[in-house]
Amino acid sequence: MRAQSAQTHQSDPYRAGLELGEALAECAPEVVFLFSSIHYGLDADLAEGVSDALDNPLLLIVGNSGDGIYESGGMLDFGATALGINSEGRARWYLASAGNVKADPAAATRAAWQQLQQHGPLNWALLVSDFHADASQIEQVLADEVPIPVVGGLAADDNRMHDSFVYANREILRDSLAMLGCQGDIAFEIDIGNTLPAVGSPGQIDDAAGAEVRQIDGLSAMDFIERETGKPVLQSDRGIVSLTIINPDAPSERKLRSIVPDFSTDAGHLGLYGGIETGKTVQVCLATPAQLLQEVDEIAARAARAAFQPKAALIVSCGGRKQMLGPQIGNEISRLTGAFAERLPLAGFPSFGEIAPLQGPAGYTRNLFHNMTYVLLLLGDR
Repeated sequence: MRAQSAQTHQSDPYRAGLELGEALAECAPEVVFLFSSIHYGLDADLAEGVSDALDNPLLLIVGNSGDGIYESGGMLDFGATALGINSEGRARWYLASAGNVKADPAAATRAAWQQLQQHGPLNWALLVSDFHADASQIEQVLADEVPIPVVGGLAADDNRMHDSFVYANREILRDSLAMLGCQGDIAFEIDIGNTLPAVGSPGQIDDAAGAEVRQIDGLSAMDFIERETGKPVLQSDRGIVSLTIINPDAPSERKLRSIVPDFSTDAGHLGLYGGIETGKTVQVCLATPAQLLQEVDEIAARAARAAFQPKAALIVSCGGRKQMLGPQIGNEISRLTGAFAERLPLAGFPSFGEIAPLQGPAGYTRNLFHNMTYVLLLLGDR
């Protein structure tokens, strides 16, 4: 397998795409993972530039807008990044997309998966979606109906919570999701960090609808957070204060939901990046920058011990982690790449929600939706 990644600050979308495509041309990619800041979303010129530069009618392009971008050289608030993969004939790639994800996330996810299934058994998949969707409904389909590991996340827009889009070949799509399936002999490994420490006592969700939690433990959702943390929910807490869902029937399936204060109401209701069902038990989670970076160190150490030779990496990391780490955000990349003797081609984005299974003694869990989580997908040769 051959891989190459690149990044650009070029503000003109088509020229930026040409620059990325020319940088990837040496590895003659079969698929390109393309991520950009929201500034490139006026038209499809960025993807068209990549496609024109590579001049391969069979090339697949998939990706999305993010709260900035990640590349081997670090993190950028403005720009675009691309990771090209050439499996050297050992893999086949298939791309599907579906719209109306805001109104019916489950149906959109199911439709994309049904398109991919037509190509036979797949090994793993990437899913990226417009963030205007209740991601818990995407999660339900991925967990119950998709038997292969899926990684990915929700597109973002520089922390404005207004707009996002996904790339699907030469198009940009809004109110949509895109799903790429891999079939063949490429080694892969998924690792995540979401071990934020819990504070206070657990509480039961008494009233919730979609991605809005109204009442927990007999209190308004905001009052419950204040009771457990000792302070009210602030605008600055967006994506940082989270709830861990306690599931005694599946304790290995740890997942977090972050609050979105500007989606909350005067009645004390809390907006979330993904819903939680009424009756579930939750606990408030908080973290420090040092704890987040320790997670990255642990992931990097495991990546360096992978049972195959890593040739490329994809990273999806919560935008809330970016907000908390501030100027230290580059460590989410440097501490990973520093674990490898040679440059590791890498691309990714800060997201409004992350998708990945967890690793356990028996293998991967079901596919889950997370917040405040760092997801790493390693690809390489066996």
